[in-house]
Amino acid sequence: MKFGKQWKIALAAALLGNIFSFFVLLGPAERLNIDVLNVISPSKAPATDIVVVAIDETSFSAFETQWPWPRELHGMLVERLVEEGARDIIFDVVFAEPSEPESDGYFAEAISMADNVILASDLTAVDDGFMSGVIETRPFIDFEEAGARVGLAGVDQDNDRVIRYFPSFEGTLSSVAAQMDEVPSERSRIINYIGEDHSFNYLSYYQFFLEDGVEQGAVENKYVLIGLDVKATPDVQQSQVDAFPTPHTRFNARLSPGVEVHANMLHNMLNESWIVNPSIELKILFLAFMAVIGFLATQTFNPFVSAGILLVSGAGAFGASIITWQQGYFLTSFAALPSFIFSFVASGAHAYLTEGKQKRQIKGAFAQYLAPDMVDALIADPDKLTLGGEKRKMTIMFCDVRGFTAISEALKEKPEVLAEVINTLLTELTNDILECGGTIDKYMGDCIMAFWNAPVENPKHAELAVQAAQKMMKTIYKVNDIISAQGQVSFDLRIGIGVATGECVVGNMGSKQRFDYTVLGDVVNLASRLEGQTKGYGITTVLCKNTAEAVLDKKEIVLEIDKIRVKGKTDPETIFGLLEAEASETELKVVEDYLRLFREGKFKDAKKAIKQNIQDEKSSIFQFSKLMDERLDELLELPVPKDWDGVYTAQTK
Repeated sequence: MKFGKQWKIALAAALLGNIFSFFVLLGPAERLNIDVLNVISPSKAPATDIVVVAIDETSFSAFETQWPWPRELHGMLVERLVEEGARDIIFDVVFAEPSEPESDGYFAEAISMADNVILASDLTAVDDGFMSGVIETRPFIDFEEAGARVGLAGVDQDNDRVIRYFPSFEGTLSSVAAQMDEVPSERSRIINYIGEDHSFNYLSYYQFFLEDGVEQGAVENKYVLIGLDVKATPDVQQSQVDAFPTPHTRFNARLSPGVEVHANMLHNMLNESWIVNPSIELKILFLAFMAVIGFLATQTFNPFVSAGILLVSGAGAFGASIITWQQGYFLTSFAALPSFIFSFVASGAHAYLTEGKQKRQIKGAFAQYLAPDMVDALIADPDKLTLGGEKRKMTIMFCDVRGFTAISEALKEKPEVLAEVINTLLTELTNDILECGGTIDKYMGDCIMAFWNAPVENPKHAELAVQAAQKMMKTIYKVNDIISAQGQVSFDLRIGIGVATGECVVGNMGSKQRFDYTVLGDVVNLASRLEGQTKGYGITTVLCKNTAEAVLDKKEIVLEIDKIRVKGKTDPETIFGLLEAEASETELKVVEDYLRLFREGKFKDAKKAIKQNIQDEKSSIFQFSKLMDERLDELLELPVPKDWDGVYTAQTK
């Protein structure tokens, strides 16, 4: 598998991000994850078998007595609950110290008669100089001897004081009521809350002391939990209200009564609906899997694609965590998000500093030589630019100004005018080349060298080069008008264009100190030679055979004009002319007959044939026909060579 340019940074970022997530952000991420899942996917198990009897402000007002209340009140409540058929009576209140004997006796008698009362104990930290540790504060001995079962009312608070996990000690209020002896390991079970505070069915303590204060069947065969539900502590000796933050507190800023926390744990135990918190090993395995996704998403960095993959993966992981939560399993999806962010930022920054620099270099190097859309294509995919040289089939163009030496001589006293003339000419011709997808290789005085099919590949490179030549042949007339309108000089500028197609080497070439993006190859020399032959054939643009074969649909303006040996080559080359205007079928037939007779060595017959095209000076092949007629006059002065093969050897470059 081939990785992208950012793979080293992406891999390092994924690993470092995971290490950072695990050791620093795992706790906060998990806490947020659990809170969100508790809010959007609360426990669906029915909670009708649990009722909370609240020691609330209304009850305090009704009894008009301070806390702690006389224990005969609790005894009376037990008697009423027994009458109503309560299954278990669970006090989330610690009755550790004796009170009035008669009051304690009444409560103990009620406990004994009920035989289904559970009282709370608590764990207290002790450090008095003689001993230190944790001791259990149990209910007054008379109540235990009366038959009350005892359960610890302590809870395990998270780092932010929120209660998310089951206590990791035995004999809790909820486990005693549910008759479950299994003790979960620390943070191995997550409380699956049924909802925000006061989601259970609540009854006020004082309602049981009113006639018809409680509907019939309201607590029948149900677990009844009794505990404080007040906004302020009723006991000046207590340091805080018996209320705790739960996962919902993050979103509604409300505390839940401690008795309701126990109700949620009891509900989970009765329905086995708690959430399993996986082991550290499994969490590491999940983080490693998500790190692989983060690596694959950013190893070839694209801000939109990479962000899209990471967002979809993150959303997918969160969606999976919802499903697993509903099945009783916690998938720590949020823990992977810091690693995703770390990978994206690191790879993005590296891409900007490296690829961004490369793209800016490409733009700076090619903006003057390529069309804007081609520059954009290179910036989007720098791999299209192979540095160091690459063999490729390309089309090369040379364009030169006819008679530039005479123009320079005429303006030798006005070099600034000459520069303006050349700049105007080259600017207009360059626009035609760039509009047709060409690349400017270089300017050589009044000459332009351009090529197609690099650095961005285009299978129609030959056709595009011919289109550019057609535009340039029209543009030269516009340039003459522009120069004349400037009022300083008036020239009838003419150009010659040579176009050749073939294999060559393209890339950055030169020295270590300086190099250019250019082309090398025999086809480059051929294009230069063809440009030099334009004046000898009276045709502005001369094409090689390979180029002409790519535009066979233009037979009215592309015609074969000769087979020659250019300077520096021994193999003959069939050349074609690109006419500025369409030739008639008669004119094309005349040229065809001329070439056939010329190659057969029948110069007189060839001269007779070509003369038919020297009648109309407006014809697009008038100059060609005239020059061929003059060539034949020269050839007729000498005998036909014995080794004549129909190939004309060019005398000039």
